[in-house]
Amino acid sequence: DLDMSEEKKHPPLGDTPETIALEIVASGFGAIPVVGPTIQTVLNKSIPNIRLERVETYLRYLQKQVDELQLKPALEEPVGLDLFEEGLWQSARALSDDRKKYIAELVAKGLQETGLEQQETRHFMRILEQLDDRQIILLAEYHPANSPTVGNEQGARFHEANRNVVQPGHAVDDITDHTGREEAQRGSRLNEIMRRHLSSFGLLEIDQMKASVEMQPRSHHYLITEIGKDFLTYIGAIPSGGDNGQ
Repeated sequence: DLDMSEEKKHPPLGDTPETIALEIVASGFGAIPVVGPTIQTVLNKSIPNIRLERVETYLRYLQKQVDELQLKPALEEPVGLDLFEEGLWQSARALSDDRKKYIAELVAKGLQETGLEQQETRHFMRILEQLDDRQIILLAEYHPANSPTVGNEQGARFHEANRNVVQPGHAVDDITDHTGREEAQRGSRLNEIMRRHLSSFGLLEIDQMKASVEMQPRSHHYLITEIGKDFLTYIGAIPSGGDNGQ
């Protein structure tokens, strides 16, 4: 299991005169009161060039999960430091706060665990980097906690918030709306490609029972795997123990 720092080398993220070089202006972290001395020290030594505003949200989420006493020994270990740095790089490229929350949840879990769970965290971190936010929604659609069954409030909230993703074209009811229908078809094709991608990571699997009764299915039917459920729990997209949506 190679360290992520050895698997790929991240280029410097700051490329303008306005970039904050943390080696020089450590005091700049006064703008984030919650960032303690442990994180400041690691940032000054590890990340030579990064914009403060790109990682502020990630750092805030992280320190809500892991306090200073837990952080210091965790970041003194090579695996912990590697996870923290990987979280910085991924959060600096993240386009949404949800993504930054997912990254912080994964890193926090990895810093607090050892052995197999920590290895799982590192594996999921590599997977997360290769998935976009739409794919995470598509995966979460299959989790039992988001089942649109009567009485499942979490499932109802999920489908209401993400209907445009999981049901492309649901609002297109005019048969003459050719543009809307074409966009819906494109969305459905994109979803199928993304589900296949999720399946390639072992997060989804083809529902063999449904596949066996359809002679020429237009698209595959999927089920979420146990690994897929663990991934969603690790990134905080599903509450721990949330199989029943409670």
